[in-house]
Amino acid sequence: MWMVLSGLGFTAYLTFAKLASGEAHPMVLAFARSFIGLLAVSPILLRRGPSFLATQQLPLILSRSMFGTLGFILSLVAVSDLFSLPLAEFNALSFSRPLFVTILAAIVLREAVGPRRWGAVMVGFIGVLVMVVPGVIFFWLPNAGANDQAFGLAGGLAVASAFFFAGAIILVKRLSGTHSPLQLIVWANLLSTILLIPGAIWYWSWPDAMTWLQILAMSLTGLGAQYAYVSAMSVGDASFLSPMDYLRLPMAAVVDFAMIKLLPGPFVWLGAAIIVSATLYITLRETRLKRSQKA
Repeated sequence: MWMVLSGLGFTAYLTFAKLASGEAHPMVLAFARSFIGLLAVSPILLRRGPSFLATQQLPLILSRSMFGTLGFILSLVAVSDLFSLPLAEFNALSFSRPLFVTILAAIVLREAVGPRRWGAVMVGFIGVLVMVVPGVIFFWLPNAGANDQAFGLAGGLAVASAFFFAGAIILVKRLSGTHSPLQLIVWANLLSTILLIPGAIWYWSWPDAMTWLQILAMSLTGLGAQYAYVSAMSVGDASFLSPMDYLRLPMAAVVDFAMIKLLPGPFVWLGAAIIVSATLYITLRETRLKRSQKA
């Protein structure tokens, strides 16, 4: 139930962001998300005092916040009126995050990644290419033209967002041994708010009352989705819960059809199927390896 609520919350978050982007720049939306998140966790900071933020790994914490901030800025830009990437396609491309996590875990955390998992990563990125570069697998067809192989910039932004979120996840793994989840959440919202102040000032505008309500709803549903996801992972097995995250694709497809009467095309479904298959293989294999090590 927590995982389903997380998917619903994340879909609602992107929906409100897409609606608000008609009047507010994505940089302003990103700042609002961080600032409202900071307000939500400020009672914890006030109650426990400045010592709660004590750390000996400030460079890593700053890097984690920069990766996370870039991740959700790019996600907001991709789905905003600037590029208008359909929510279903964005969610499908966001499933590439575990592929980047595998690569970064091998490079940053020095985790052992065998040839089977590397093969799954390569297969997963074929799925990414199917969506970002339409027709790349079917270039040999007689009717395939130059437009069929065109690069989708909005899709590229979604993939870049997945990469930066993966970097944030890797850094959280590094920091989780010496910091509580609550400390990392407070640091993330505090530093993201500070980092986004210049961009928010540069792109600032005064939206109407309806847009402010959409911004508030975006921020609250985003926080709710994050809380539900953490709650799910804290009480359930990751190998069982991770595949349920893919429910975001049909959820987003429903929203796309309701808002713009658009359903994902065949390349989106095909690419998503390839990515999901690859990430499921990686998840299940990691679970088996962990169990064998414990045994």
